[in-house]
Amino acid sequence: MEQPQKQGKTSLKTEPREPKRYKVIVLNDDYTTFEFVISVMMTVFLKTYEEACHIAETTHIHQKATVGTYTLDIAKSRVAKATAMARAEGYPLRFDVQAE
Repeated sequence: MEQPQKQGKTSLKTEPREPKRYKVIVLNDDYTTFEFVISVMMTVFLKTYEEACHIAETTHIHQKATVGTYTLDIAKSRVAKATAMARAEGYPLRFDVQAE
C-alpha cells in the first residue's frame, strides 16, 4: 500500500546571490626574490608575465599588492599552494586574505 505524500506550505523564493569575494594580498619581505614572486603569480594565480611583474613591483614599492579577488575556498587554496611553494624553496613569502 502506498503512503500518501505530505505537502508542506514552505516555499523558498530567494534570489540567487553571488558568493562573497575575498582579496588575496601578497606581502613584501626582504628575502623572497623578484623572480620567485613572478613565478608564483604566473603558476598559482594564473597571471600573465606583465601582470606578475606589475604585482611584484607594486609589492616592492608599497609593501603589499592585491593579487586578485576570489571566492573564499579558491583564495585559501591558492594561498596555501603559493605558501607551500615558497617554503619548499626556503622563502618567507606571505599572503593575506581579506573580505571585500
